Amino acid sequence: MKQLHPAWLVELHRQWFAARGKRLDGKSRAFSRDWHRLLDDAGITSAEDVATAEREAGKLHDAGKIILARHRYRRHLIERLSLPVSSEAWLRDLFTTAAPEDLRQQSLAHVREASTRSHPRFPDTWREWLDSVGTAFEAGRHVRPLAWNRPGLVLQMLDLTFGLTARKWPEETLIREASVEMGHESKHLERSRRIAEACLASMFLRPTSLAALGILGSQPRIEIAGELVLHLPDGDALKIDGFKGCYHLTTDLLRAVKATTPAKRILTVENTKTTLRRIASLNADKETLILACAYPTQGLQRLIELLPSELPIHHFGDTDPAGFQILSKLRQAIAPRPVAPFLMHRRERSEPRPLTTYDRGILPALLVDPWLEDVRTQLESISASNDKGDFEQETLGRPELREWPFYRIHPAAELPAAGSRSPDRPGD
Repeated sequence: MKQLHPAWLVELHRQWFAARGKRLDGKSRAFSRDWHRLLDDAGITSAEDVATAEREAGKLHDAGKIILARHRYRRHLIERLSLPVSSEAWLRDLFTTAAPEDLRQQSLAHVREASTRSHPRFPDTWREWLDSVGTAFEAGRHVRPLAWNRPGLVLQMLDLTFGLTARKWPEETLIREASVEMGHESKHLERSRRIAEACLASMFLRPTSLAALGILGSQPRIEIAGELVLHLPDGDALKIDGFKGCYHLTTDLLRAVKATTPAKRILTVENTKTTLRRIASLNADKETLILACAYPTQGLQRLIELLPSELPIHHFGDTDPAGFQILSKLRQAIAPRPVAPFLMHRRERSEPRPLTTYDRGILPALLVDPWLEDVRTQLESISASNDKGDFEQETLGRPELREWPFYRIHPAAELPAAGSRSPDRPGD
């Protein structure tokens, strides 16, 4: 099949689009390329093809579409090709490439349309999120995972996010059931899970999984760090012996009949991207089994069910309303096993951190939650001040100790005698 445009022009468009075609800001200088390098990039090497390309370029030069810079004395030799700013629209139209401003306006139209939808559960949060997305798009900025130059994706994800948050899902709704319930094919939500959860995090201003909405993945999954043995029905044992790494268990949890560990305690950690990995890189005595818990998933519940009931459980989470909500959910999910909060005391900061609309929406229920009696004063302080304080786990800094309780500020930490050198500091 004959190519619609010359190969060198196709390559020029590719390089121009990569450098400028997706940008909103205007350029004052022509886009310029070395002629011989452009031909090489386009795969034009034979003398006949080079001569043809020169004739084609000469015609476009005469038509004022491009500018050819020729050798000073040997005028038949082309040295550089320039695309004037005034010709960029011509090149874009030639290859039917959408202008960045058109893409942005399409995305903004999708945002405006979505803002007209009445959200039945989180109307203020929905409106504020779309306002922030629209403001960012107007300024030419992306809002992860939404990009102003991908209007199709913006439309798809706004619709999916609304569908996920507009209803209260029954506990343990399977992900494929949820996908069908929203009018998609059964595997759509599975394929879109990562970007959907990124949209939820953007909307609620904190990491939010599908499990937090009551939607379960197709397999139980749990991220762990520590020593663990899963005992299988046929007598085999699957050993996880990576106390300085993080591992994922899925279908093995369903097959196991029990789990054993040399650890003396379990520590569940909300933040898996930083805090869990920092603690996992220490834990030198292997006495703590560390489990991810941004939400008490089916996988987490299953693993705790398999582990010995005498192992004490501690939960390390953020100290904002959503963090305490996770603590409540965890306690309910694995009752009657008790869960002690770990370093979940409210910390003030020099500049107050006001509550979000979402925080204010869930706080009243948390204040009367019977599963949060022991942290009631923390919640009352947050409510009275309208200030979340220094609530993120990361603001505690890196853990300093190589074994439990990992942080020197914890009451269980044994401080070294004055003048002595602590063996627990990483790097000593």
